[in-house]
Amino acid sequence: MSSLAANQGESPQQPQPRALRLGLPYGAVMATGGAGQLAGACGLPGAARPLLWLAVAEAGWIAGRGLVRHRGELRLPPSAWARIGLPAEHTGVLTVPLGLAVVATGLSTQPGLAKVLGAAFVVLAWLSAAVFVARFAVSVTRRDGTTAVDGGWFLAPAALLGAGIAAAAYAGQTVGVLADLLRWVALVAAAVGVAGYWAVAAGAALAVARRGLGQGRRVLWWIAAGCGGLAAAAVGRVLAAVVAGATWSVAAVLAVPIVVASVRSLARTRRIVRAAPWPPTFSTAVFALGALATAKMLGVPAVTGVGKVAAGATLALWAVTAVLHASRLFPAARRRPGPAETTDRDAPTVAPSPLVPDTAPMAAPPR
Repeated sequence: MSSLAANQGESPQQPQPRALRLGLPYGAVMATGGAGQLAGACGLPGAARPLLWLAVAEAGWIAGRGLVRHRGELRLPPSAWARIGLPAEHTGVLTVPLGLAVVATGLSTQPGLAKVLGAAFVVLAWLSAAVFVARFAVSVTRRDGTTAVDGGWFLAPAALLGAGIAAAAYAGQTVGVLADLLRWVALVAAAVGVAGYWAVAAGAALAVARRGLGQGRRVLWWIAAGCGGLAAAAVGRVLAAVVAGATWSVAAVLAVPIVVASVRSLARTRRIVRAAPWPPTFSTAVFALGALATAKMLGVPAVTGVGKVAAGATLALWAVTAVLHASRLFPAARRRPGPAETTDRDAPTVAPSPLVPDTAPMAAPPR
């Protein structure tokens, strides 16, 4: 890190704000909130509300624990927090606005104080998205260009798309100037988010064609398919249904090699990180939501079937991942990895919290 700082013309002694580089802090929130929205489609409507409130609890717990663990870094000077690092330092934190938006959308269907809490989450989602997406965009243009593009980059347009969907959900429940404002911001978010999705997809396609998927953090490529589903859902709310169908179709095509490669890798190596990563769960969730929204607009039964299958896969992935994370709460589960396990060495910052996931690959890369 010191040599990198020196190469960039910065002092290696300058304190760096590690709080912005914590893997995927709200990955669990996104996965749980998405699973809650899909529980009804899987014939489990009774699980929707518990999962939703579990996502709210996770959001509060992760934020509170993060503030406590990094309270010393809160005293860093503004110049340290304003520093724009490499793109990899800014992708994970984009799960915060996206997680808040997913939970806000779920709370919009609840009565009373839950709806008010959801409105507050919408505001927080938009504020955090404006800051974090802007920082990421500046990082891409100033520091690294598109040479380091990976699946995590899809979180930037996804944060805008999620915030737009949350705004649209509340626009239908308000009247007057506020309703018009929410519809306008939802339209802008959908347009910019979809444009960003296609831009990142083009950059990712060029990067993969030149270098392949690489040897680290392969699990982040699940977000490519998930962001496409999210784009379809956002576009369908405020733009043309045909555009939504085309966008979801691309996401469906992207999902096939990602799932096949992951399953083949797991079957061959039978190795998984001790704390299973959340991207497959929340990416499958938003892909399913996009499929169901697209099917509702276009009236295509086959797409409905795909959406329901993806919804069932989401709940299954959530259950497995949640159990693996929960097992870390027990001392007996905290052992050194054996020969059948890999470690979290690919994560930029490994947090000991069972609710703060990492960005390590779900399966070790083939040798």
